[in-house]
Amino acid sequence: VPISIAVIGNYWPYISPLNVVARVVGPSPRIEWPKSWGYWPATILFFLFACGELVFNGVTTTPAGTAQVILAYGIVNIVMAYLFGAQTWLRRGEVFSVLFATWGRLGYFRFGTSGTRGFFGGLHRPFEASVSRLTFVLMLLVSVSFDGLLATPAWKNVISTLPDSLHPGTPAYTVLLLVVFVAMVGVIWGLFAGFAAAVRAVGHLDEPLITVVAGLLPSLVPIAFGYLLAHNFDYLAINGQLLIHHASDPFGNGLNIFGTVNYEPNRNLIPTAVVWYFEIVLIIAVHIAAVVLAHGYLGRVARTESQGRRAEWPWIAAMVGYTMTSLWLLAQPIVREGIRG
Repeated sequence: VPISIAVIGNYWPYISPLNVVARVVGPSPRIEWPKSWGYWPATILFFLFACGELVFNGVTTTPAGTAQVILAYGIVNIVMAYLFGAQTWLRRGEVFSVLFATWGRLGYFRFGTSGTRGFFGGLHRPFEASVSRLTFVLMLLVSVSFDGLLATPAWKNVISTLPDSLHPGTPAYTVLLLVVFVAMVGVIWGLFAGFAAAVRAVGHLDEPLITVVAGLLPSLVPIAFGYLLAHNFDYLAINGQLLIHHASDPFGNGLNIFGTVNYEPNRNLIPTAVVWYFEIVLIIAVHIAAVVLAHGYLGRVARTESQGRRAEWPWIAAMVGYTMTSLWLLAQPIVREGIRG
């Protein structure tokens, strides 16, 4: 869903049962949304869902665990929409609405949102200049990178040097993952805020630092999407073949509608070299798009053209570093498979 929304546009509000329920129970607010909350409810919920997928996946991704999470979140959605009104809740608190509104800025169609029609058309406007909104966007980047980090041999080598009490499957290991996740968010915040401060200083920009960060962060969303697609490309190509089986037996009750119930996924469907070169081309393409977006923003806010061009260099350095890190994370599973082969 995130990948298709990033290509097509944010169609989520038109199909989401959460939105339907929220609008039924919350046509008008009963309590005013506290200004201090900003986007923190959506940000905290995103953190919890990301932890459910990446840290507690042994429980939350089982059928029973998923059902319990859906039920609990459905209740939260009803209560919050009833109290604060559907419009405010869906715009600032409901995690999937905020998440897909972010990815939808990349998509070709705007579906009623501001921005120009075409790919990346919603990224020409900055994000809201608040810590809560910018943290949500940065967590979007970190969650994909964190998932990639856990798959690297480097991470496994580090874990192998730790005491047995910190090995996978122990409570201490779960705590370690949570600490690393939060630490990565803090590190990313510090790095990009530092580069944005350099942009502001070199370009002699008049806007406050948080406004500069809000204006520059849209340029990182294409890179995040490129890494999201590249990171899951091989997974989709291989595990996506399971849909061929499920098409014949969608409810698991022994049907064989299309005669494909015995289909076995082909693990060698796409050669490793093809995967790697596709990932390289994809990452470079979205990096170019990011540079263009940053160039456009700085051209609008800089006082002179020369200052705008100078201001680009620190941010280009940040994006190159982010791209190098992404390629390194993507290469690790491929290198490991090549060694095994």
